[in-house]
Amino acid sequence: MDYLSPARYRRPLAAPAAAPAGGHVRRVIAIGLTVTLVLVVLQAATQAIDYGVFNLRFWEFNCDKRYSVFGVASLFAQLAVAAASLWRGRSAEPHRQVWLGLGALVGVLILIRGLTTFNAKVLAVPLACVFLALCWLTWRDPGPVRAAVWSGLLLLAASLLLHKIGPGADDSTATDFTWTYQIDSMVKHGAELAGWMLLATGIVAASDELRRSLAGALSRLRPGVQSVGR
Repeated sequence: MDYLSPARYRRPLAAPAAAPAGGHVRRVIAIGLTVTLVLVVLQAATQAIDYGVFNLRFWEFNCDKRYSVFGVASLFAQLAVAAASLWRGRSAEPHRQVWLGLGALVGVLILIRGLTTFNAKVLAVPLACVFLALCWLTWRDPGPVRAAVWSGLLLLAASLLLHKIGPGADDSTATDFTWTYQIDSMVKHGAELAGWMLLATGIVAASDELRRSLAGALSRLRPGVQSVGR
């Protein structure tokens, strides 16, 4: 640095440049995708082992059960969507009330899902409202955010359809002691879990508040890293 140059052209050495917002978005989405993939693979693997080896002896790993390990994980993923919507609504200048209303609606759906028997007909209308609201709210978000959110919506739609038709449908009389039923169950519950997780990932990744928090954390870490390097 030329110390004779005007002060306004000097760049403080101790103040690192903040990482671009797009980098934080991609990082959050990459983490979310990785966690989602791991959980879905684990759900399918444990379901296959429980059926093929133990004849559905362990209900904790039977994704057909509401309070199985991965059933609870799916409920928490939906709770994360509600919390992320409310979080984004706090800092979103446009459409603040819509984000807050979306978070409240998803929260009500969690109560319905956790306390009542799943009914695709009952949930179809409120879920359609969630789908339309998220498509509209994320229309101008960065491409990776839209890809995560809209992929999550497609997975939830596929899960809802499989809950209504097919060998594992809710009103089906087919026995669950067949591989056809079990594979259908793995797909529809895996799509449900992945759908909620991708929605939460996309909403959180696009939050301005989260980006500011990550940028602040990185700026606090970098001086320490630079001092160690010296």
